Amino acid sequence: MATSELKSRLSPEAERLLGEPDDVRIRAIREGTWMTYDRAKEILARMEDLLDYPRITRMPNMLLVAPSFNGKTSILERFMSMHPPDLDPAAEVTTCPVVMVEAPPAPDVSAFYSRILDALMATYKPSSSVQEKNSQVKHLFRELGVKVLIVDEIHHLIAGSLNRQRDFRNALKSLGNESKVSIIAAGIEDAYNAFVADPQMSSRFMPEELPLWRPGREVGTLLATLERRTPLRKPSDLKSPEKMSEMCLRSEGTLGDLCDLFKELAVDAIRSRTEEITLESIRAIRWVPPSRRKQHRRF
Repeated sequence: MATSELKSRLSPEAERLLGEPDDVRIRAIREGTWMTYDRAKEILARMEDLLDYPRITRMPNMLLVAPSFNGKTSILERFMSMHPPDLDPAAEVTTCPVVMVEAPPAPDVSAFYSRILDALMATYKPSSSVQEKNSQVKHLFRELGVKVLIVDEIHHLIAGSLNRQRDFRNALKSLGNESKVSIIAAGIEDAYNAFVADPQMSSRFMPEELPLWRPGREVGTLLATLERRTPLRKPSDLKSPEKMSEMCLRSEGTLGDLCDLFKELAVDAIRSRTEEITLESIRAIRWVPPSRRKQHRRF
């Protein structure tokens, strides 16, 4: 393929990588990059609204729900990267506008506060009472200018007794009310069950959903972007209807699996010297779909 055609087909970084050894190209493919798409842009814009919201008595919150491995945590981490702590030693006060933690594996309020304190790199006694940790968290939120608290894997909430679930929900509400921070809770579909049991929670948290992917314009755009960023020497035309449908079928519509499947296909294209992803390779590559992984057995 002529150099001018490569320039029009590949991104500058992918074009540069074409001259590198195969192992370098493969590592670059496996590292991946942030992939933007319409629904991610919408959710990130909503998160920006929460960050800029004036401090009022009842702060708005978000409940982000998505099937497992469908891009939820990537969006949260992207938002975090856009608003890192200000660690400028010349500044009088360090600010940390966004804090992100993973919910503890059971609705344990003390463990929840400990995770927040760990995220803020605060010194505390693990044996401190819940009230002491709560006071320290609220003090640090004010001191560091925390505006948004992200709690990922919130579906862990339903892993405990009804009383512990209630206590954890009350702790979330209290922390939001007293600190005037917006809370972004995120989890798989079970997260709905963690909130609908409490009318106050369901009214406070605006739901946002990341649906499974289906063949169409947005999937075509995503695959075309992946192809443009990938240093293969021949075009694959993954947005063609047949290839797009086969990719969605094999990945079962989850974004993470779609991207991982693409990476495996691209690596195979380099190792097999074909330098392109064909319909036959999509159908033939060794790939266990998400729905079969729990039943998959090694022999």
